Formats: sequence, C-alpha cells, structure tokens
Amino acid sequence: MKRDLGSLASREHDLLVVGGGIYGAAAAWDAAQRSLSVALVEAADFGSGTSWNSLKTIHGGLRHLQRADLAGLRESVRERRALLRIAPALVRPLPFLVPAYGHGLKGREALAVAVRLNDLLSRDRNDGLREDRRLPGGRVLSRAQMLHLVPGLPREGLAGGIEWTDAQVESSERLLLGFLHAAASAGAVLANRSEVVGLVRSGTRVAGARVRDVESGDELQVRARLVLNATGPGTDRLLEMAGVPSRRIPWLGAWNLVLRRAVVSEHAVGASDEGRFLFLVPWRDRSIVGTGYAAPAETEARIRAFRGDAARAFPWAGLEDPDVALVHRGLVPGRRGGALWSRSRLFDHEAEDRVAGLVTMVGVKYTSARGMAEKAVDLALRRLGRRAPPCRTDVTELPAARPLEGTLAERTRAAVRNEMARTLADAVLRRLDLGTGGRPEDAELDLVAATLAGELGWSPERAREERRSLEEVWHG
Repeated sequence: MKRDLGSLASREHDLLVVGGGIYGAAAAWDAAQRSLSVALVEAADFGSGTSWNSLKTIHGGLRHLQRADLAGLRESVRERRALLRIAPALVRPLPFLVPAYGHGLKGREALAVAVRLNDLLSRDRNDGLREDRRLPGGRVLSRAQMLHLVPGLPREGLAGGIEWTDAQVESSERLLLGFLHAAASAGAVLANRSEVVGLVRSGTRVAGARVRDVESGDELQVRARLVLNATGPGTDRLLEMAGVPSRRIPWLGAWNLVLRRAVVSEHAVGASDEGRFLFLVPWRDRSIVGTGYAAPAETEARIRAFRGDAARAFPWAGLEDPDVALVHRGLVPGRRGGALWSRSRLFDHEAEDRVAGLVTMVGVKYTSARGMAEKAVDLALRRLGRRAPPCRTDVTELPAARPLEGTLAERTRAAVRNEMARTLADAVLRRLDLGTGGRPEDAELDLVAATLAGELGWSPERAREERRSLEEVWHG
C-alpha cells in the first residue's frame, strides 16, 4: 500500500472515492473486489476523523427494537456476523449486561421480552462463523446474578437484568487499514494527505476531481467515471463543488471517554442517566464510557459535564476526572432537535438532482460500513452500466486486519513504508495502536519519532513540532 500520486492521475478510474474513513475504505475494497478500477483520496489521514471516535463495539441492533425497526436490527445482525467472519483477529464476542429496575418499560419483564425477541430475529447470527466467534443466546438474570456480576449495582428496586452478546473490535484503526490493504491488493490506488479542491466536469456530468497534495501543494487531476462522496462532515462542501443543493445535515459532536483503569473486565454494562443510555465497556486493560452527543458549538462544555453524567449512570464505578486518559471526538449526522440518524443513507444525485457521475454516502455506525458500501457499489455499477461479480466482502477474510508484528522500530518502519504514515500522529494513533488508550511512555514516543525522522528525512525542528502536535491529542 504505497502513496503514489502519479498513479492517481495516470488514467481514468471507474470510481473515485473521496474520504478515507471506514465507509470510504469499505467502498474502495468492495468496488476493487468487483473488478472496478478504483481511486481513493483522503484530505487528512485514513480514519482520522469520526472513524477514530469509537466505543470499540460492534452492535447487533438490539436497540432497534425500541423503534420497532426490524429491518435495522436485521442489517446490524448481518454486519456484526460479517465482521466476526472477515476480521477474526480483531473482532470477538463481548457480553453485555443491563440491570432491570421495577416492572415498567425498563423492568425485568419488558427486558426479558426484548432479549427473547432479539434471539428470534437473530437466529442466523452464527451462520458461517468459526466456533470461537459464535454468539450465545441472551438470558434473563435474577437480582442475585446481577449483583454477583456487578457487585456495586444500586440495590434499591433492582429486579434482575438481561445479558446478551454482541462483539468488540480490538482496534478499529487496524480494521480500517485491513479494508484499505485489501483494496490496494485488488488494484485500488490510495492516497492520504490528498485534498479535493474542485470537481472536474464533462458537460453537466461530474468526471473526476482536482486534488491538492497537502504536503507539496501541487495539484493534479484525477479522472473518474463516477465519484463517491464519503466525506462525512465534509459532505455539503463537496456537494457545493458539484452545484448540488446542500442536504443540510445537522452534524452533532460525539465523544467517548477512555479511562485509565479497568472498571469492568468481562462484561459491558449499560445504564441510563436522565434519559441518556450509556455503556461502560471493557477494552484491553482499561474501560471506555460513551457515547455522548451535543451540537458542535456545545461539545467541549458537554464533554466536561459528561464526566458527571457517567459518574451518575455508574455510581458503583467511582468515576472521577483523573480517570479520563483520552477523549475520542467525532461528528455524526443528526436531526433538528438533537436526535441521531438511526440508519445510513445513499443519495443518487443523477436521480435526485440531475447531476450525473456523483453519489453520496452518509454513514452512521461503524458497524454498518461494510453493508452500506455494498449498496453504494451496487448503485455505482448500475450508473456505470457495468456487470460485475457479486459482492463477497462479507465472507472474504481481511489478511491485514490484525496488529503489526515485530519490534516497535520495525512496526514503525512498516507503517511508513507500507501504510502511508506521514506524521507522528498517523503512526502512534492509527498504525501502531500505541496511543489510542492514552499517552505512551516518553521512551516509546522518542523511538517512534526518531524512526519516522530517519524514514521521512525530518529535521530536528520538524520532529519537535510533531511531538508538540501529538501532545494536544491527550491534553486538548
């Protein structure tokens, strides 16, 4: 996987994907796997935006039952199963617990109905999975069982609870890179630090993009028969370039708190605070709590307040401000009034806006990226008038969806030479999985920075600036 800008401009591609988050990466792999010639450009680094803000959970859609959205639940079951199959080195089962209080909608009887209905609707959840990745059915727990599993639970009104099993991704960053490696192996041309600054037109048709190399400032033209806009919060900016009316999506700030300690270790635990449902999730030797949402202008203040929300939701955990090692931040599509989108969406601009050559994909959940990419490529094939092999990304294992191997120096060199790490943050946060749980040791940062400097020819001043910039992630 090499950063070769010359290959971007050397020929016309069938599909140009703009945006290197999990949705764009999955689309590039799907399209390349179905024999399309594919280019993908990302203005910053792969997965450095909302894709980096992850609770590390792969949901099967139980909460879709609250909205009676059975199609959404079935979609989530399929995508959870697909990720367990194609990335077994990173995605594994994780049990969830929710305590029941009283006998209303949050009581034991109502939760028991939900978990049993979920089992019925997800009866094919283990089809094609190897034994150690299969998910057991849910179960209703007594008060005594809940207190045994979570000893500090508030006892007043506790009637029991439910347990079901979803999945967890050990490294959402390495999973995204697994999709990119697969796309590159199938012939896709990929480049980070490559910003779209305009679109190429052929009459009224979008025929590619003008791309600026962020590092050199040089511009090049990337020609394509179809452009897929997978830029997330940048959606409207690219639509403006095409002269397409804005979708006016109210983006919401989203965040998760990475804790310094393992508050829970075997189960994720759900609880509500003032109507907001939160999860406390075990991850490596620590825990993550989330997810919180607010309007972008209010996000920083709400993050500070969210620490109190989490402490009230999980009073038995003894959460305090010093427990927070890192805040993951991102933007997700919402609705006026602060509600979230529940499903991802595709916009076919030829049909909706009479602008041929452009499709927009707006994703909601990390879990659903692969399935949404399949739909986007199906649409692309129809618009291109192409017949292609059926999608097999749900059953084709991703060989590179695993941690890098070797010493820290060896892994750093591999990140530069084979994965386009161009900055210290690229390497530490999104290739080596070194800083995703909080600040690493100085010696580790020194080694990675020195290795990058040697590989990329940094001056001492550039290396110091890279260190200063990275520190803002943990102290910002």
